[in-house]
Amino acid sequence: MDKQESKQAKDTEQLILEAAIKEFSTKGFDGARTSTIAAAAGVTHAMLHYYFRTKEKLFERIFKDKIRYIINMVISPMVEASGSIKERIRTGIEKHFDFLLANKELPIFFITTINSRPEAYKEVINEFSTNAHNRICALQKELDKACENGEIGSVRADQLIGDIASLNVFPFLAYPMLMAATGHSDFDTYMEMRKIEIVEIIMKRIS
Repeated sequence: MDKQESKQAKDTEQLILEAAIKEFSTKGFDGARTSTIAAAAGVTHAMLHYYFRTKEKLFERIFKDKIRYIINMVISPMVEASGSIKERIRTGIEKHFDFLLANKELPIFFITTINSRPEAYKEVINEFSTNAHNRICALQKELDKACENGEIGSVRADQLIGDIASLNVFPFLAYPMLMAATGHSDFDTYMEMRKIEIVEIIMKRIS
């Protein structure tokens, strides 16, 4: 496979994954149809099965990829990146929010998964639990060190991750209601305001 063919394959795969997230988010696993996903992605039903074989494998790929991304691209930089702990936490918050902005259906997808496929949820969580636990323990050491140096106040890593996740996720679950209640009509502007506000809240919390 040459570079052009490889790029086309990745693009096709991405289209299928994006269509699948929307289908699973709105209909759950049982109600989702691979034929509908294929049509939304602009590919044939046979091509979808060529890439992912079964609905189960497509579902698992999405779920595992997104959890892996959150661990590797959001939590890890707080520990492994350079800069002050405040800068690293700010970056983690912003990356998580931007990730959700690029994957608006994901919060609903996770909730649907927990309700309709609890066994799949538990399986994936078990697979990544040790990795996530180790990263959070490493983050706690960084937070404790920064506290001793007077950079921040006393902060529990698990509570910090919980605060970031809940503050970032909620706007994407409730934005139609929030925008109607606040009178906002521009989704992108509203979400940019929310990101700034969330960063300020967390920064004040850890100071």
